[in-house]
Amino acid sequence: MKHLRALVTVLLLLVMAAGASAQTLAQAPTPPRRVEPAPIAKAATLHAQSNVQLDRLAAARSQRDSGGDRRGPGKIILGAAVGATAGFFAGGYLGSWIDGDCGGCDDPGLKGALIGAPIGAVAGGILGGKFLF
Repeated sequence: MKHLRALVTVLLLLVMAAGASAQTLAQAPTPPRRVEPAPIAKAATLHAQSNVQLDRLAAARSQRDSGGDRRGPGKIILGAAVGATAGFFAGGYLGSWIDGDCGGCDDPGLKGALIGAPIGAVAGGILGGKFLF
């Protein structure tokens, strides 16, 4: 029964990590392809346009190149905090389960929980910062 519970816990963590990874991959937009005109035609169109049109073109290029889809540092930190908290508890639970019964001691599984909790927190923080929110 213990092995089944650990297997279910590990599989659940892997599915959640894969789901977050697939979600971020599905949301990544692909930039549109641009076809550059020939240098002579490009120079001719630049001379034919007024300064107002050139300013509008420059503003549109700067908006397009700024990468407005990037996540800010606040979302990355929040994702890392949530992931570290979840990883702390999951690592503690998994560590205590792996340590198991010590054969009559007062605190079975404590050593495993103390080892697994910080490891899970670090792993959860890294994965949460990369894939959550």
